[in-house]
Amino acid sequence: MRKILLLGLLVVLIASCSEKTNVEIIGAIKDAANTKVYLEQIDVSSRTTIDSTKINKNGEFKFKLNVELPTFYALRFSNNEQVTVIASPDEKLEISGTLNDIKNNYWVDGSENSLWIKLLNFQIARTNTLTDSLKTAYQAFPKEAAYDAQRQEYAKAWEEAVNKQINFTRDFIIKHATSPASYYALYQKIGDNMRVMDEFEDLHYFKVVASSLTALYPESQYTKAIMNHLKQISKAIRNQQLAAVINNTEGSLPDINLPDANGKLVSLNSLKSKLIVLDFGLITAKESQEYINQMKAVYNKFKNRGVEIYMVCLDKSKLFWEDAVKQNKINWICVWDEGALQSRAAATWNVKTIPANYIINQKKEIVGKNLYGSRLEDRLNDLLKK
Repeated sequence: MRKILLLGLLVVLIASCSEKTNVEIIGAIKDAANTKVYLEQIDVSSRTTIDSTKINKNGEFKFKLNVELPTFYALRFSNNEQVTVIASPDEKLEISGTLNDIKNNYWVDGSENSLWIKLLNFQIARTNTLTDSLKTAYQAFPKEAAYDAQRQEYAKAWEEAVNKQINFTRDFIIKHATSPASYYALYQKIGDNMRVMDEFEDLHYFKVVASSLTALYPESQYTKAIMNHLKQISKAIRNQQLAAVINNTEGSLPDINLPDANGKLVSLNSLKSKLIVLDFGLITAKESQEYINQMKAVYNKFKNRGVEIYMVCLDKSKLFWEDAVKQNKINWICVWDEGALQSRAAATWNVKTIPANYIINQKKEIVGKNLYGSRLEDRLNDLLKK
């Protein structure tokens, strides 16, 4: 009998241990009575609803959970808006706010990390609102030259807003490197596809976050994710360096790897078995239209004959450039170098004035330079006959 009692006690103890919780998330939300709230765990590559509850008539709710390491969670409300928090062991998070526009109208007590997330989301929301309005205003101006000055002002303001966000994020990471919120900051976006932090230009900040999280939370899934990301970045850099060595060894031409208007990186060396017109120029300047029309004529005549145009645009404004690509219906490879007239790619290719171009044959040999209009077409025709 004594053995049976001891066994029963052991089972109860095991059960109680398995149900042990060390974090409470308590909410008091105005205008949310009798609605549901869902608790979602945000993992590196997925998010899962792990609990839900009904908010009582006083707008109150409570979740209890067991947390071993700082973890990201989202509270999703009936209006489909959410509040993102970071829960750490032995914390009691108290969320207060108003259901309407809850993502902006809330406060968190008991979790400093969650307040940093609130700050990051507030800033990126402001930036997105500003850049969206500037882009809308920019696109509303007629395309006539008489409005170029006004359009330029809005494009400049858009770039300043983006740079302000980048500088804010960099500063945040340096000041709060020991917070898991710094991991969150690394992957925020402006719009749908523009990351605030560039993994190559901002590599230092990725390393700062990785170093801090490794020291504090080596077993965290977020630490492991950023360490894996750093390995991928390092591998990409090594591959670029290796490609450069191979290119130099084989007497090949320098590669260019820049983003198109969709944000996709396009490598010059990826164009195999093609006759290439490598072009450097501007497509947003007042005198650019004739230049674009000439390139369009070349593209239309030779696109089905094994000729590819790889245009490197050195326009200062990304917003202007994206609009010009769209308005002119540019269908050939058209990439943008944020270095503009200080472009590294242009310097590597010894471009002194623009527009400038090179004709490159299938053996990666330069077989023509700075030819435009009928002269370019004649040279391409000659090369295609060989």
